[in-house]
This record gives sequence, structure tokens and C-alpha cells, in this order.
Amino acid sequence: MAATREQQAAFIEKIAPLIVKYAAERGYKNVSAAIAQACLESGYGLSRLAWQYHNYFGLKCGKSWTGAFANMRTNEEYTPGILTQIADNFRAYDDIESGVRGYYDFLEYPRYKAVRQQDTPEEYLKELKAASYATSSGYVENNMNVVRAHNLTEWDKRLKKNQEGNGTMYSRQSVVNLVNSWVGKKESDGSHKSIIDIYNTLPADKLPRKTKMMYGWAWCACTWSALAVKLNYLAIMPIEISCYYLIEAAKKMGVWQENDDYIPEPGDAILYDWQDSGTGDNTGNPDHVGTVTYVNRDSGYMVVTEGNYGNAVKKRTISLNGRYIRGFITPKYDDGAVAEPERTGGKSVSEIAHEAIAGQWGNGAERKRNMEAAGYDYDVVQAEINRIVNGGAAKADNDNSVDQTQPIARKVISSCYASHADKAIAGTYITTADLYCRNDAGKNKKALCLIPKGTEVQCYGYYSVYGGVKWLYIQFTMDGTQYTGFSSGEFLKKTS
Repeated sequence: MAATREQQAAFIEKIAPLIVKYAAERGYKNVSAAIAQACLESGYGLSRLAWQYHNYFGLKCGKSWTGAFANMRTNEEYTPGILTQIADNFRAYDDIESGVRGYYDFLEYPRYKAVRQQDTPEEYLKELKAASYATSSGYVENNMNVVRAHNLTEWDKRLKKNQEGNGTMYSRQSVVNLVNSWVGKKESDGSHKSIIDIYNTLPADKLPRKTKMMYGWAWCACTWSALAVKLNYLAIMPIEISCYYLIEAAKKMGVWQENDDYIPEPGDAILYDWQDSGTGDNTGNPDHVGTVTYVNRDSGYMVVTEGNYGNAVKKRTISLNGRYIRGFITPKYDDGAVAEPERTGGKSVSEIAHEAIAGQWGNGAERKRNMEAAGYDYDVVQAEINRIVNGGAAKADNDNSVDQTQPIARKVISSCYASHADKAIAGTYITTADLYCRNDAGKNKKALCLIPKGTEVQCYGYYSVYGGVKWLYIQFTMDGTQYTGFSSGEFLKKTS
């Protein structure tokens, strides 16, 4: 599957700062060519070799490699114009940063010595090709097309700036660390005022609309802005004390992402609109803003740290591609690396349960091991997870709950959207067991209700995938309430 333009841009923003980091450390003069290689070799991070093994550069094991590897099929062009499919062993890495570092380790082979001295992407690629890095006859031009398509030479300027020691290195980790250090500040004891005071340290002529922040005003946008002021990140982070004007500032800076289904990175800002109708992309007036501090694509969650959330700095755990998302601010950080949250003891059962739902403690046996190692009672935490996820689910009150002809008195609609469409799966289904209808795909998502066995439900061809299972986006009526949400296709039998 080809990467969308948004996926391409997101991948570049994630991997390019790491390439700049290690190129600067090793004394390279060019990074645009290496970024293009990562894009081309990994399909912008979507290839199996990339997302499962964190090998973004097609690095084969060779005789000297003693680490983990994956045997995969690939095409080689030994004879110009003729592709030969072979199986070979490719290096495997633990994460994206070790994959980038591994690329520069690979270039330490003597035959690549001249690559380090090339200061243009084309000469860099020519030296790689001459040293037999790749067999493709069009390797240089194919990579140069990527360089030109994404204006990657801008990253060469960042490399030079890094090596000369000029200016600030903008780090996602610094933003995440700072906003998380503010958790617990609140209005009731006045501790939130320290955040507002940081923002007000700006000279009057530097304040947006020359407006000083007052203690009694809503302070969610001020919290984001205070991060930029405290870290001196004003060059990459737009600031404001109004959510509406914050979006306008982000647009002017070129860091506004309008798409609801954009997958953010820690250090991005998320804007909400609580009046979102759930139809199409949300373009309403924003009501609130927070800083994304953790993203788990596999679990379908992100954790957001927000100022003025219940009059305090608190964390919110929400589904990716959910309702009420107005859009995202995506600053152009130099260093995109963010460490996994620490798994520590001493937290409340509720806090650990919310972290586990978001995927921070792993799944299954891994989750149990991690929790017990940190001193938590796994059964107690799991019971709290079940209470949070399933405790509020409506249950059938009468024998007519499977009857779809009853009048509809109210509607309950999931706040998340389906990711895929397939007309072939549209139709009427019957539940083969008592089955939860959830707010999103996955057993760890909030249950809307428990559907009785034998209930007919309707699918209009939309679904999402979680854990390798299709979760159908269905609609049905129970006790006079029409529900629209997700249920596992494993317990739905198509009848027409």
C-alpha cells in the first residue's frame, strides 16, 4: 500500500531529526540523501522490514553482523533492466533510533569512506552506488526524485546549523518532560499561576495581540504557550491564549494539520471542538488544547496532558481518529526521539489502569509481568480496567431487546470513526453471543452497551481492524435506544 502524502510527511518529520543527529556526530556533510534513502527503502516506514524490524535502509546482514535478523525476499538488478528475486537476511533493530544509528554504523565499512565527504545529495548517492550499496540502475535518480519532491535539502541546512553549534536544538522530549512535570498544578491552591507567570514573562511587544494573561481566564492555550516560552521554542511553536487564534498562528507558521485522522507524535498539540457533529472533517471553533505526550498506534490511543482540564493540569486518554478532534499543531523539531514512559511503582490503581488501557504496560502475559515487577497486584488492576472499560455499558432490560422494530427514543453514537470501507461486508448480521458494542475497535475500548445474543444488527460496509480482527461498525436498537459503534466480527454472523 502506497503511503499518502500525510504519511510521507509524518515519516520524514519523525526520522529526519535522528538522521541529522547521527550524521552530525559522525561528521557527514549531507543528510538529504540519507532521508531519501529511508523513504524509498522503507516505503515511508510502511514496509514490514521497517515497521516490524526498524530497518529503514534495506541493510543486509553480511558476514560481520551478529545481531538479530529477518529473512525476507527482495529484488536485485544484477543485470540492467532485469530484476531477480532472492531471499536474504536483513539486520533487525529494536527501535527507530537504533535503526538510524545502525545505518551510520553500516557506513563505517572502508568501501564507504568517501561518502562522508560528499556535501550534495547527488554526489553522496553516486558514491554509495559506486561502493555497491544497491544494485538498482536507477538508484541515484530515484532517490534524487524523493529529495526534490520533499525539498529535503532544507535538512542539510539543519545539519550545518547543528555542526556549527548555532541556535537551539528543538526536542520533542523536552516538551513532553516539561508539560508532564506540571501535572497536578491546579486552581484550587493557586499552583496553576506559575504557568501563567511564565507566559507573562514575554515583553509586551512579543505577546500575541499584546495581551497579558489574567489568572481568572481559561488557561489551556496558555499552558501550551508557556512551554514554548520556558524552552525558548518560539521559533517552532506558535503561541496564543485563545484556541482560535492559536490555530491561526499555527497556520501562519506552516505547522497546522487539519486532518482528524492524523496520527500525532509526542510534542504535538491537539485542538478539540466539543460541538463536533461527527460528520466529515471537524472545522468548527476550537474549545480546548493539550499536548500529546504518548501515542500507541497498536492500541489506538494517545495520552494528552492538558492545562485547565477540570481546573488542573491532568492527563486525558483518548482514541486516535476520534470525534471532537479539531486538528493538530506539528512543530518542526530537530530531535524527534521520545522515550517510552517509565513503568514505576507507587501510582494509584486507577492511574495504572488508565496507563494499561493506553498500552503503556504491554498486553497479555507481558502486561502481567511488567505490573508485578513494579509491585502492582495484576488482578486488582485488571478488575479496575474492566470497570473502566465495561462498567458503564448499558444492558438489556426487557425481552424485546432483540426486536429492531421498536420505536427509537434516543441515539448513542461512538465518538470514533471506522478506518476502512468494503461494500462486500455490508448487510444484516446476528450476534452469536452476548457481545459488547464499543466506542472504537478493540477490547480495551469503552463499551457502549452489551448486545444480547441473537440480536440483528446492520453493517453498512464500514469497519476497523484491531489485533488482526475486523471490528464492524454496526447499528441496532435495544430498549428503544439506537446504538452505533464497533463489535468484533468474530461474534457476528451475516444473514443477508
